[in-house]
Amino acid sequence: MKLYLFGGAEVELGQVEPELKLIEGVIKSLPVKQILHIPFARTTATETEWSGDWIHRYMELGNLQYLNAENEEDIAKAKSPLIFISGGSNSPRLIEKTIGDHRLMKLISNSPYIIGEAAGSKALGEYLRSKGNNPESSIISGLGIIKDTIIEPHYTERGRQELLTQSMEKSNAHIGVGIDAMTAIAFELNEFPKKYETIGLGKVVVKTR
Repeated sequence: MKLYLFGGAEVELGQVEPELKLIEGVIKSLPVKQILHIPFARTTATETEWSGDWIHRYMELGNLQYLNAENEEDIAKAKSPLIFISGGSNSPRLIEKTIGDHRLMKLISNSPYIIGEAAGSKALGEYLRSKGNNPESSIISGLGIIKDTIIEPHYTERGRQELLTQSMEKSNAHIGVGIDAMTAIAFELNEFPKKYETIGLGKVVVKTR
């Protein structure tokens, strides 16, 4: 399994479309026929950029079959798809709805490729901080695809350097990953954290303890 974890986009800096073009480039480089989009973290969009059918507004998916996990019929059609877990402000909902669907979790666990974006990236760890920049926010269980790990997207832009250290301590995770906006960390799951590469404009920080 190969994972591509993007750190998100800052709307006020006009980064939504450029980040999605980076993700589009990754998708087009992979030998897949289907993309299964898991959009559960975004319940309402306060920004125009994330409203409506943004995925098709900003991304050209070519001949890929697009499937949306909000639709049970689409989940049933999925056969070893690329998994794309997009971001949003409601990480607990993303975890609850995903873990609550056995077929969906099986597709994620067996997928050859997973792309996470912002909250979708942090959900892939064993633990995650549930809310925004609040250091008092609770640590909850993630999807557990990346064991013993907690992830902070929007790392530098939202000043989450100390939050990552605090989250590692609160969760007892031995690996912490900070990912800047417009940036991704890419790795084979069985080689992480020893081997990984960085994609995009910012930096990635991998802490161990």
